Amino acid sequence: MFGVLSMLEKIATKVVAKYIRKGNMSRCLRDILPATDLTKEQREVVADIVHDVVRWKKLYDMLLDESSIEKLPESYVQLALEGAHNNAHSNSFEYQYSCSDYVANILKDKLEWTKYLNEKPPTTLCVNLNKSSKAEVIETLKKEKMPVGLSKLETAVLTTSIGKYSSVIKNRYAHVQDESSQLISYITVNLGGKILDFCAGSGGKSLSMASITKNEKTLHAYEINAKKRMTLEQRCRDYDAKVSVEEDVPDKMFDVVLVDAPCTGIGAARRNPEAKYVDGPGDFPEIQLKILMDAAQKVVDGGSLIYSLCTFTPEETEGVIKQFLKTSGFKVSKAYDFTYSNLLLKNRYGAFIDVPNGDIFFVSILKKEK
Repeated sequence: MFGVLSMLEKIATKVVAKYIRKGNMSRCLRDILPATDLTKEQREVVADIVHDVVRWKKLYDMLLDESSIEKLPESYVQLALEGAHNNAHSNSFEYQYSCSDYVANILKDKLEWTKYLNEKPPTTLCVNLNKSSKAEVIETLKKEKMPVGLSKLETAVLTTSIGKYSSVIKNRYAHVQDESSQLISYITVNLGGKILDFCAGSGGKSLSMASITKNEKTLHAYEINAKKRMTLEQRCRDYDAKVSVEEDVPDKMFDVVLVDAPCTGIGAARRNPEAKYVDGPGDFPEIQLKILMDAAQKVVDGGSLIYSLCTFTPEETEGVIKQFLKTSGFKVSKAYDFTYSNLLLKNRYGAFIDVPNGDIFFVSILKKEK
């Protein structure tokens, strides 16, 4: 066991070394792990070590400075293995929770989120109801000796990162998607029959909407990035999802338009701890407002525009909505009459999603006045 752990330490150190040079933890893991001969369980161990290094890097930097230890990749890995972060309670807030001063200032008013953002998250699967069922996915995971946990959502099944290697993923019976993202899809499909996923990316929410509705609603998806759009088209075919993928913003009008906007991603910091170190919202609020204004042009009178993003900065959430409401002809809807509406923490400009295992998402349902 000692030899195995030493081997895993070496691989984790190699990943950390690349991360220190180039950033982008997820890419560093993808670049290195597939080239190893590790089992899926061993890959999970390595990934956990690397996540801990990045999750606590600000704290570890301080500890290394205090001890006059050189900031080498192996030094960070050793601190992670020792669980050095477990003794951080006496440090100031930004070191105790290992985040930027900007994020710390926001979290001081949201203490219920601080520990949560440093937890190891489960891997959540979205069941493809067009090819399988929740019961079948759970049964398959159990047969493959994969961890299984239940969610409050009809389509969601909890597992760990090794669940990504299950046959349910290979056979397109499910795809990896956070619970909060799935809840955004539930909200969207409950507000109308003709739906446009305006910032579709590689299609996570388009797939979950097709699953939730069992292809019984009219779904369109638009993505400006050609490479992502090609991936989206292929995934829709693979998952038997009836989604019309648009190369350009469609001329049609829609009952519901979903804007899952690009953002700082701090609400997903459990999975991507680099997000905790952003020093401000950057130009995201301007980009988000522009996308929202463009998407609003595709909503029918009386229709709904949904603004969602996995962050909680005031500039990207209520700040964008305040600006949008000034000239848009929309108002914030107070009607949350759909399944799982009890999982929303409502405020004046929308709501934060309160799914027990999900990312911290903000969502605003905007109604176009007739």
